[in-house]
Amino acid sequence: MKVFDERMVKDRINAFPFVKMMGMKLLSCSGGKSVMRCRVRQVLRNSGGTLHGGVLGTLVDMSVATALRSVLPLTSRMTTVEYKVNLLKPVSEGAVTAHGSVIRLGKTIAVGSTEIRNEAGEPVAFGSATFYILNIRSPGDAPGIMLATKGRKKAVLEGESGRWGRKGRSTRTRSSGTS
Repeated sequence: MKVFDERMVKDRINAFPFVKMMGMKLLSCSGGKSVMRCRVRQVLRNSGGTLHGGVLGTLVDMSVATALRSVLPLTSRMTTVEYKVNLLKPVSEGAVTAHGSVIRLGKTIAVGSTEIRNEAGEPVAFGSATFYILNIRSPGDAPGIMLATKGRKKAVLEGESGRWGRKGRSTRTRSSGTS
């Protein structure tokens, strides 16, 4: 099994179009912890002029996910089951920093928490997130991440649709052609 590569994860996360659009940046992730930053911009403000709660919720989800990525085998995939955020104090300028950590890592479920602070170090939000872990077994140790090949994306692992049953078997059923 390949060893976790923080630089690879940071490069991939920071290159995601959604992360770039939100103005977020993964600063570090290792040992079940992560740090992300987001600068408050006009486009991210709500009608009251403060950072939209959805941005803080996204930081909870992303910071726990990246903390979790740092302790999972490279062939594992994960998907968010739920996340919750408590908004403690409005933020209208500067940047916020999210400190995510893994609280519990089970065979198929992982739980983490995030504390988000403003530039003065004051807590502005706290959240938790639960993830479902897909332990996909594959020959070799290729990461379970999409690779670009000849101008299009190709799944590294067979059946990468996310529909997995027990022991990595697809749960898809064949259609009989009748309804």
